Formats: sequence, structure tokens, C-alpha cells
Amino acid sequence: MLLDEYGARLRAMHSALAEDEATLRSCVEHAGSILDECAASLREGRVVSSEDAWVMAWEIGARRAAGNVHPAESLRAAAVLIELTVRTLQEVCADDRAALHLLCTAMLTLNQSISLRMHVASIAYERFLYEQFKRAQVDGVHSLAREIHDHVGNGVSLAHRQLELYDVLHSEDCAIARDRVVRARLVLTETMDTTRRLIAGLRPHVPVAGLREALEAFVASVDSTSTVVEVVVEGDEHRLSREVLGELYTVVREALRNALQHAAASRISTFVEITPWRVVAVVEDDGTGFDRHLPGTGYGLASMTERATLLGGELTITSTRGTGTRLEVTIPLMEAGHAIGA
Repeated sequence: MLLDEYGARLRAMHSALAEDEATLRSCVEHAGSILDECAASLREGRVVSSEDAWVMAWEIGARRAAGNVHPAESLRAAAVLIELTVRTLQEVCADDRAALHLLCTAMLTLNQSISLRMHVASIAYERFLYEQFKRAQVDGVHSLAREIHDHVGNGVSLAHRQLELYDVLHSEDCAIARDRVVRARLVLTETMDTTRRLIAGLRPHVPVAGLREALEAFVASVDSTSTVVEVVVEGDEHRLSREVLGELYTVVREALRNALQHAAASRISTFVEITPWRVVAVVEDDGTGFDRHLPGTGYGLASMTERATLLGGELTITSTRGTGTRLEVTIPLMEAGHAIGA
């Protein structure tokens, strides 16, 4: 009867512990174990504590933490249980002064039992929050590593390439050689801007001029005259959120950089299709290919895969030595809420 009233009171006060039947049933069962300790203490004439209380309290604390139930909800529920139990005991002992001793024993047990459970549950709650913090910290480190590799590392690599070309050309054609230094300076300036952006908040780089123009500008900065690069973008870029546009540009740019630097390809084709439901980007070359399962294939592939996965998308790479490489990334729009206005 007392436990039924306890459950009804939790519902009436709109407790988070009564939001669904499973949570409420667990809470009532927990209250029942506390009352069992009280009954055992009355029979023994002393305060009795159950060894199972620790395990049950830890499990409940962990479940409530995982369900984002604040410890204050447990305190409110404890207050209700104490109130109902005291009223019940008052009724039982109203006409029996000798029962006052039993009442005191019951109250001491009730206080100890609830305090013990609250203490253990709070430790479990704090442990859960600490684990969440550690996971967020690790995710932050991975995010920073991706940004440094894909933006800062890429810019430094391009600048280094331009300076290498300067060393080759400065004795043959001063005008072209000077142009290499100018390009290197521009790339280093952009890299410095990216570094400031990373420090300011790790916001994704979003191409201002448009995806096709940004990719073509990147290809021009690499200036690989031995490779023909084609860039085609179909569909309305305005359908993409800034997050998707920035990450898509980074993934495709990294794929182009890998192909230009490592594939020894004569031709690289880049095709991006934007629809209301998804965006698909394909970068394909006729170069040497590679075995992605061999060690030393670089951090770039993992970084591209992580970026696609974080947007709910998928990245696939098909490559064998001597036959070229095909990279395809697909990102859902409407379902994942990445489209503008979604």
C-alpha cells in the first residue's frame, strides 16, 4: 500500500523517475528494498544494512546518470519516501507508547539506508560524468589532429612545393621563379589564417567563392602541369549547410592533394552532385594506385573517413596497384538535417 502511494506521488509531482514505467518500477523496487531493511531492523532491534544495497545503488546511479537524470530527482523521491514512511509509522504507533523505541529504530534505519544509497549513487553519477568528459577530451584531440593535418599541414606542404619549384626555376626564368615565391607567400598567409581559426574555435573552413572555384584554385596552387585535372560540380550549393560545405571541401581537397602528389596520374576527374537528399563526391585518377591496408598509407585517409562519418556519411576507396584510385564520399542531407532549412 505504501509503495503504491509512493509511485502515485512520484507521478503526481511529474518526477523524472516516473517518466516511463520501467524507470518508475525500478524506483519503487529500490524503495521496497529500503523498507525491507527497516523491517529487518525492527525485528533485530538494531540498525541492519543490506550488503546488496551498494550494488543496487551503484547500478541505479549509473542508469540515472546515463539517462541524464539529475541527482536532485533522487533527493525529491527520497523526501517523499521518508514522509510516507513516517506517517505510516505514526499511525502504527499512535496507541502504543512502547512502540516509540521501534519508531526511533525505524527512523535511524531509514535515514542510514537512504543516505548510503544516495552516497553510492552520487559516486556512480560522478564517475559517469568523468567518463563522458574523457571521451569528449579524446574526441577534441582527434578533431584538432584532423584540422592540423588537413589545413595547416596541407598549406605548409604546398608552400614547400612552391619553394622547391623556385629552386629549380630561379636560374632559368626569373619571372616564373618570382611567381613561385609569391604563391608560396600566399599559401603561408592562408595557413597562418587557418592556424588562427583553429586557436579561435576549430570552426570548419568554408569556401567563400563556391565549391568548384575553391577546388580549381587549389589545383592551380599545386600547379602540376603533367596532370590534367577536371572539376565538375552539379546542383545547388545553397542546399548545403556551412558545416557540410566546409567538410566536403576539405575531404575532396585532401583527395585531390593525395592524387596530385602520390598517384603519378595523367588525369584526375572530380565530380560533385548535390541533390535535395544527398551530396556525392567522386575523385578518380588513372595513376599507380596503392594498397590501403599496407602500413604507411598516411593519416589523410583516416581523417577523410572520420569527417564523412561525423556527418552521417560514408567514404569508400577502391584502389589497386597499377590501376588507379577511386574515392567516393556520400553524405545524406534531409535525413541528417544537413540541408539548409531542414
